[in-house]
Amino acid sequence: MLLAFGVAVTTTVAGNLPKPNPEEIKAITKKVADWQMETFEESGQYRALSGKALKKFEASGKRPNKHHDLAWHMGALYAGMNQWRALSGDPEVEAFLMNIGERNDWKLHKRPYHADDHTVGQFYLSLYEEKKDPKMLEPTRARFDWILANPKTGTLEWTARPTAAHDRWGWCDALFMAPPVWARLAKVTDEQKYLDFMDQEYHASYDLLWDKEDLLFWRDSSYFPKREANGRKIYWARGNGWVFGGLALMIPDLPVDWEGRAFYIDLFRQMAASLKTCQREDGTWSMGLLGGTEGYPIKETSGTSFFTFGLAWGINNGLLDRATYEPIVFQAWSALTECVTDEGMLGYVQPVGAAPGDSFADQTEVYGIGAFLAAGSEVYRLVGGK
Repeated sequence: MLLAFGVAVTTTVAGNLPKPNPEEIKAITKKVADWQMETFEESGQYRALSGKALKKFEASGKRPNKHHDLAWHMGALYAGMNQWRALSGDPEVEAFLMNIGERNDWKLHKRPYHADDHTVGQFYLSLYEEKKDPKMLEPTRARFDWILANPKTGTLEWTARPTAAHDRWGWCDALFMAPPVWARLAKVTDEQKYLDFMDQEYHASYDLLWDKEDLLFWRDSSYFPKREANGRKIYWARGNGWVFGGLALMIPDLPVDWEGRAFYIDLFRQMAASLKTCQREDGTWSMGLLGGTEGYPIKETSGTSFFTFGLAWGINNGLLDRATYEPIVFQAWSALTECVTDEGMLGYVQPVGAAPGDSFADQTEVYGIGAFLAAGSEVYRLVGGK
């Protein structure tokens, strides 16, 4: 796998780590994108399963259906596909995304408030920004205007009864799903009200879930008393990956002269510094970031892909020091390429969950592939790819 699609050593960087070759990066990223598009309608066959889902499969022998086109799992895939589209100019990727939008009338998913059901708006608005077709914009704007007219104001505490944690952004994953859509909508419409709402709700989540000691996000408030086997706090890797990747997607859409922008840049840099300290020797990050290889002997690629994407983006945009962070990115990218099969499937993606769990070499999930495509796009830029 690594020999076919992995890192080609042309030069070395600090610590004698291999520097990826641009064409190798482009080749493996395209291979993963192509595999996902080819298998999209049958993607349920490849879904990673654990817990109740695994037991159900073992009892029936039937694989689950693919996720709904508009579900958050797919929204994260489309976000990564869109990053790859912007880099590669691949007409097949654009056609794939256009087809998803057209066959769903450019609508968001069902639940009016839930951040998960806003995720697909990211690629809708990106395409609208280029093509200026109102049908790509209006359903998202109508939904968000309705939310502004009917805002939820309850607590974000996860276990409170009643709670507004699900209708607001009471879990850290939500900071990937919704804020980039609100920020992009503000950008493409030039209407401040969308940016103001995003900022207000983001700060509410941050105030509850940000740990000022470890500079990482709790998944939700129910995790405050929980600890790893080694006694450290439990910070879910993919949960923090959602936040970190979401910042990399959103910051470019924030107005340069907006006074609120500095908060998000500072947050991004603080997370990067914390992530730097807990990368494993194999280049990945443990599913529980502070749990170490003792707690998590199996590697995982969705959190690692989001971190790789964010760190590479930070270097490319001058927010992170190249000499400090480039070796971290190259080590992570090398580890990720080892998890791609000869066919182009990314393995070791943790199944759907809300906490550290399992991962399997021969199973994947669309959101992990989306994160990998975003990572590949930024690492390609990082090494000078044109």
